[in-house]
Amino acid sequence: MRRVGILSWGLLLALFAGILLVTGSIDRGRESAGAPAAERGTHEEEQERKVAVGEREEPSSSLQVGGEVSLPADKPGEGEGEEGENPSPEGGEKGKGEGLFVPPSTGYWIEVTLAEQRVRIYHDGDLIKDWPASTGTPDKPTPTGVFAIQNRGEWFFSEKYQQGGRWWVSFKDWGVYLFHSVPMDRQQNIIEAEAARLGTPASHGCVRLATENAKWIYDHIPQGTPVYIH
Repeated sequence: MRRVGILSWGLLLALFAGILLVTGSIDRGRESAGAPAAERGTHEEEQERKVAVGEREEPSSSLQVGGEVSLPADKPGEGEGEEGENPSPEGGEKGKGEGLFVPPSTGYWIEVTLAEQRVRIYHDGDLIKDWPASTGTPDKPTPTGVFAIQNRGEWFFSEKYQQGGRWWVSFKDWGVYLFHSVPMDRQQNIIEAEAARLGTPASHGCVRLATENAKWIYDHIPQGTPVYIH
């Protein structure tokens, strides 16, 4: 009888321990399930508070384009000439230098020759355009290397330089270094003194062209077209 009593007490203790384990598991499950709800409640309360006092979240001020931060669309040319004496070629294939450029056999590509102050357009291996240009001055040089055509627009005006241009097409830094017309004033009148310098180094790093030639690039040259400056 004593042995039966001991076994009975053992069974009761085991049963009691099992009940405690099950109860603990249920409580922990309730706590886990309640946590997200509590967090949601806290977030909703915070949102209601912001609405009540008129607070709002500010959007990001920069625009990502092609993996790089783009300038606002109304500010092309503002950063022109700020990279110093030897700008690095970063607009197209990064790190691809002058001596490595192989002209494509199909499609367009653009050549800018600093020594001659000329812009030449090639298509399917043939030279189709050859124009005078004005590139950067020695203290604000046009970057050399291999780049690619990026964004474009019909008009810009630089408050920094108090001049603008028509038919701009970026080849570096998404709106910093451009092909564009000869300089114009705020009313889009050609600045004759600047236009007379076409064919000599005169810009802040951009490549200036006669207005009709800048428009031709704007109209015909697709994004991604190689630009070789040397």
